[in-house]
Amino acid sequence: MRNALKFLLTLVAATVLMLVVRAFVFAVYTVDGASLAPLFHVGDRVVVNRWGYGLRVGGGDTVDYTRWLRRPIGRNELVAFNYPLGKACQVEDREVYICVCTAVPGDTVRQQGMYFVMPGKRVPVNVTSANMRLLCYIYNKYEPQMAAIRQHKLYVDGQETMRAYFTRDYYWMSSGNPKNCNDSRFFGPVPESYVIGSVVAVLPALFTQH
Repeated sequence: MRNALKFLLTLVAATVLMLVVRAFVFAVYTVDGASLAPLFHVGDRVVVNRWGYGLRVGGGDTVDYTRWLRRPIGRNELVAFNYPLGKACQVEDREVYICVCTAVPGDTVRQQGMYFVMPGKRVPVNVTSANMRLLCYIYNKYEPQMAAIRQHKLYVDGQETMRAYFTRDYYWMSSGNPKNCNDSRFFGPVPESYVIGSVVAVLPALFTQH
């Protein structure tokens, strides 16, 4: 009886520990698309370190967004994030995407023959005809200010703006596949608050079937 109780307690403790690790340290996602092929294949299981860039906390209606032990995202790193155009109200409930971060705040991105600087918390961006629509979109979707374009000028909270300032960092995410544009070419820069963590391992599909 005593040995059975000890075994049961050990099993419960191990289960609780596994759930804690899954919730606060690592997450595992199954690949169901081919946008990052041949790096990932359908059925692969991707292990994401939630602490890779600091643990994401808050960001919903009741708790403000912050990160514990924050580390900036580096160029060419594989990043897991919530889909910016997802339909769920809460960011953490939206689909998970994995892309390569190809530009960080302050980097210059070339898109459709135009150049613009990736915005960031401490990276003011000059407003130009090339980036005006993108900056307006970022303000209205992610920032606390409201923006509008009138007579080829950007207005933020009703004031004409020549230099744009933001409350968080933004990153350009690439699928690495020129035929699949479901990346920042489609949904724009990804705010830091949408980032889940860094990809640390991939379990091949054949391995996970056993």
